[in-house]
Amino acid sequence: MPDPHPIELRQRVVEAYEAGEGSYPALAQRFAVGEASVKRWVLLFGRTGSVIPRRKGGGNLSTITLDELRALLAQLRDPTAGELTAQFNRCRRGSARIHVSSMKRALHRFGYVVKKSADGHWRVSAPTSSRSAKHS
Repeated sequence: MPDPHPIELRQRVVEAYEAGEGSYPALAQRFAVGEASVKRWVLLFGRTGSVIPRRKGGGNLSTITLDELRALLAQLRDPTAGELTAQFNRCRRGSARIHVSSMKRALHRFGYVVKKSADGHWRVSAPTSSRSAKHS
């Protein structure tokens, strides 16, 4: 995600809107920003009196560690992402369980390549050399 627009630019846009110098689309074009950004900044200023950017989200942290992933790969030998996920979830209940997409993201994060085989299943290949060294 890119960095937020400078506060000075946000202030100039909101001041121009408050002064009646144009509509959202006109100000967006004038300041070379998106129309949605102009709307958000004006609304933010109306609610808080400031145009300071909000904190970035960030999502949920992964519960899969590199050690767990390596143990699963050693145990299952040439598994699909679905097989890895099923084995990972075997002893977990409720919110501790993960979806196959989370497993694929973890594999990618630790440098493993997930490829689709001829039978249509996604198979895990050995880690790429540059990324696997970072997480060892």
